[in-house]
Amino acid sequence: MRTPLFCTTAALIAFAAPSSVQAQSMLDQIVIQKCSAAMQADFDKAGKTAPAGLIQKTCGCVVQQLDATHNIEAAKTICTQQAQAGM
Repeated sequence: MRTPLFCTTAALIAFAAPSSVQAQSMLDQIVIQKCSAAMQADFDKAGKTAPAGLIQKTCGCVVQQLDATHNIEAAKTICTQQAQAGM
């Protein structure tokens, strides 16, 4: 008995397409990588060393705020203020 093409295609798409959790996780990883690189570049340019854990904490904050607000500028503003308050 042949499997209808539609069922086979739908099963293949469901298997190949990342779930929303996987996609969000990938996006979060990209944001953390870009944020970390940008912050490190800023510290390097200023000739300073980032306090231990600051970059990870701040970039984690950016991911959380971005997930909540879907606005990168708002996320950066909130997390920059939090980082400066904690310094």
